[in-house]
Amino acid sequence: MNSPTAPLFAASGCGYNERIAPVDLPCEREDFPVTKTLLFVCAAVGLAVVAGCQPPLKEYTSNEYKFRVKFPGSPEVKDQSAAGIRFKMFATESRSGANVVGVADMPIPANESPAMIQQRLDGARDGAIANIGGTQKSSTSIVMAGKYPGREFSASITSPMKGTLRARIWFVGTRLYQVMVVGTDSYANSKDSTAFLDSFQLTE
Repeated sequence: MNSPTAPLFAASGCGYNERIAPVDLPCEREDFPVTKTLLFVCAAVGLAVVAGCQPPLKEYTSNEYKFRVKFPGSPEVKDQSAAGIRFKMFATESRSGANVVGVADMPIPANESPAMIQQRLDGARDGAIANIGGTQKSSTSIVMAGKYPGREFSASITSPMKGTLRARIWFVGTRLYQVMVVGTDSYANSKDSTAFLDSFQLTE
């Protein structure tokens, strides 16, 4: 089996490009050797990763980053810094897809207007899709906990194989949360992938 390629951080307007070592988890299902792209907003930076077959969902809590979510297995946790921004990625990966939570504290003003936050969310969405060579299929404005603005979107991927990205992103103050599933169509659109996306909650 081919190992998934290393994740790639890429930022528009931030001027960085850094690779991280790949994580190879065994799985004998459909092969999806797609470059896992992680994009975080710094004007317009987003996140996406590819790889996964899914064991039963298991609740994971990050006390540091104040969220809980149900991953298919125990996530790998990775730190990365670029352009003065600290990134944290939590991910389970395999051959068919990946489940990812990405968190970054963004260098943006603390009291930006709602209109500017909406622009940043659109930039994060567009950057994530563009950097995996995808085509947007849907996008909807969402709100978490009744007050934190976000986007839910999906995109089709055609290279190196057909697949789907499904994502939900939010700003909580200056912190950007991204919850994503990327993989084959059957993986990304599965009930388990929907359950993963639905399970994400803030703990404070």
